[in-house]
Amino acid sequence: MIREQHRTIVGFDLGREYSQITFYNRRKDEPVTVSTGAGNEKYLIPTCLFQLKGESEWYFGADALKLEEERADGYFLNDLVRLMELQQPVELEKESISITNLIGIFIKECLGLLSGTGTLDQMAIAVTMEEMREPFISILKKALIEIGISKNNIFFQDHMESFYYFMINQKKTLWTYHVGLFEYEKDTIVVYDFYTDYQTKPAMVHIEKKGFLTLDERLRRRVGEGRWGEEKARRFQEMIENLFKNTPYSSIYLVGDEFLEEWAQPCVKFLCSKRRHGFAGKNLYTKGACYGALQRTGEKKTDGFLYDSPEMVHFNIGMNMLMRGKENYYPIITAGANWYEAYHECDFILDNTNEVTLLIKEMRTGEISQETIFIDPIKNRPDRTVRIRMTVSFLDQHTCQVRLSDLGFGGLYRSSGKVWEKRIDLKKGECV
Repeated sequence: MIREQHRTIVGFDLGREYSQITFYNRRKDEPVTVSTGAGNEKYLIPTCLFQLKGESEWYFGADALKLEEERADGYFLNDLVRLMELQQPVELEKESISITNLIGIFIKECLGLLSGTGTLDQMAIAVTMEEMREPFISILKKALIEIGISKNNIFFQDHMESFYYFMINQKKTLWTYHVGLFEYEKDTIVVYDFYTDYQTKPAMVHIEKKGFLTLDERLRRRVGEGRWGEEKARRFQEMIENLFKNTPYSSIYLVGDEFLEEWAQPCVKFLCSKRRHGFAGKNLYTKGACYGALQRTGEKKTDGFLYDSPEMVHFNIGMNMLMRGKENYYPIITAGANWYEAYHECDFILDNTNEVTLLIKEMRTGEISQETIFIDPIKNRPDRTVRIRMTVSFLDQHTCQVRLSDLGFGGLYRSSGKVWEKRIDLKKGECV
């Protein structure tokens, strides 16, 4: 891989209420989160847009919130992620604008905060969200390409994968044993357990949800206002003690301003006792996204570890191909990629055959299977004049989509227009 040393590396955390942006500072050799105010740590950018009626300019973030409060003659959009889920355009006074365009506008405005770091066509970006799924991926990819970022420099990962990239780039002493991640959002505390299995090569890193605690308004009314803080602390402490009962932890990360409240302080103090390191993770995910982009672009390598993502493809896919007169193995998909990023396209010429055979190897067991796709004979086409384009993509972690199309053969034979498609259930080793 050729490294583009002057490329801007960005991690972008797109949230329902707030977003954050981080870039790789080469002088400091670390990701730096962009503050929206000079000399402070205001990392949160409200995920919203505002446009005055009769004007074309869009305002974003805090400016959009301010205008929404001050002006009644405009369009205020504060549910961009929800609009992505609905995949519906927004109807303005005289026009309809797609959610793809709106997301592109918002991200481009946020990237404008990176003054002096390079142009969009020189940028590599990893976008992280709480969960990464369709239609988010398709909309985000299209939006980023439309604003000028190369499709080869666009990456996606969910919050847990961002946590993984963040942790493996910290001092090893912080993750020698288990790592606890506590998220406090919308009246719920969720705890995750980060640990490494060194019995495999590469070592597999696992992140598992260990439990959750609901501290909502209904419970508050039942307990009573006078005992509410005490009750929250009691329940949180109980959750912590159960977590630590039989498991050693090297460090603890807390995400959520609620952990700063007075009722939580004794619990936080306990979390950070017994040589456990404790940290507040205000910008943890956006930094992790930046580290992920650094890994994918080859600027930084963390060899020997692999995150066992729920979205990870566990299969190597390839085929034997005659290259320069010798039969060689041609890799198509490499295990370890997330299914929504696993993609390959190649062209080849059929040589006295109407079959395309894929070799599939399970990453953990080493078990090898074959899947054959049959191509209908094309009339009046001599041997070695059938040029095929093959695209391989994924519909989910275990379902591979293979598409073969006849390209014709230069100026001698036009394409027949024929297309052959197969879905392969990799888990079962079956074509569907």
